[in-house]
Amino acid sequence: MKKLAIITTHIIQYQIPLFKELKKKNIDTSVFFASNHGLKKSYRDPEFLVKFNWNSYTNLLKGFKSFFPKVQKFKINDFRLSFDGIEEKLKNGKFDAIFILGWNNFHYLNAIRIAKKYNIKIIFRCENNLKATNNFFIKLLKKILLRLLFKKFKYFLSIGKLNNNFYLHHKVDRSKILQAPYFVDNKFFKVGIKKKKVKKRLNLSYKKIILFVGKLNERKRPFDFINLAKINKKNKNLFFLMIGDGKLKKKCLEKIDKDKIKNILLKGFVNQKELREIYKISDLYIQTSSYETWGLTINEAMASGTPVLCTKSCGAYYDLIKNRNTGMSYESANISELNKKMNFMIKNSHEFKKSIIKEVISHFTVKKTVSSIKKIMYEK
Repeated sequence: MKKLAIITTHIIQYQIPLFKELKKKNIDTSVFFASNHGLKKSYRDPEFLVKFNWNSYTNLLKGFKSFFPKVQKFKINDFRLSFDGIEEKLKNGKFDAIFILGWNNFHYLNAIRIAKKYNIKIIFRCENNLKATNNFFIKLLKKILLRLLFKKFKYFLSIGKLNNNFYLHHKVDRSKILQAPYFVDNKFFKVGIKKKKVKKRLNLSYKKIILFVGKLNERKRPFDFINLAKINKKNKNLFFLMIGDGKLKKKCLEKIDKDKIKNILLKGFVNQKELREIYKISDLYIQTSSYETWGLTINEAMASGTPVLCTKSCGAYYDLIKNRNTGMSYESANISELNKKMNFMIKNSHEFKKSIIKEVISHFTVKKTVSSIKKIMYEK
């Protein structure tokens, strides 16, 4: 059995299915977390600004080996985040490869150093693309540094078209890039529910539901969604539902109250099981972000059979929103275009068939990523 070490910052719900699946495919997997953030039943997320828990937190670490530092000196979003003593573990672990999930902190960079020191093959995956809104000098500096860094990696995993172009832009050889489409647990969101019962519980029995899901921060542009509700407040058939929390929550609520927008509810953070129900009863999911490396909530919505209207600044748009079968797009911050396309999609919902949406998202699963990793691990 081949041995794989995975380097990541903390427990991220979207990564866990991959770790578990690798073990099932005859790859002995050890994950080195730089933080136990997310392990507790209830904890405070630095961006959501609320305490919450994963529904299955007790099973998070089952199915693979996990390691944490004895002492965590820095927060998960601090560049200095590290794992004291990891060199000895990687050196003595007799790993065939190290799978590194980023480059923007010392934990990642140290793992790269160790891999090169002991001649361990590096598999690299990041979410980045070329649509980030950095200024010219930051882009130039990043370009120089990444081209030097990427020369140290044996293989790269690409989450989608824009990510693939990001690697090529930084002079990565095409033969080193394997496809690993970004995914969520499609089966989890595929589970059937009693829609009428859920809508009745939310007092939305006779409404078309327009949904927003995300952290309430500047990049997610939640006020665009609120303004969309304001424009359509005379339409009695539409209701706008916001799921999420964050530093802009208070201002969002103040705007809703000040502008007397009655056709919107900011429900706050909900757990995955309740979110699954909300996706299922929604008629349209809207992603208003000014920039997303990917946008996994789009996967979640589509796995639930819900069509998507997103900005062209979302990485997922270029892979998942095709030929108007699964959704449409608009230019970020263009409220007029957003409103026009939202109303078109609601009036012409027959064009966005659940069967097609689910067929497209069915190709974005953990299996492809595992297949690419296994191909690397067992190469001759």
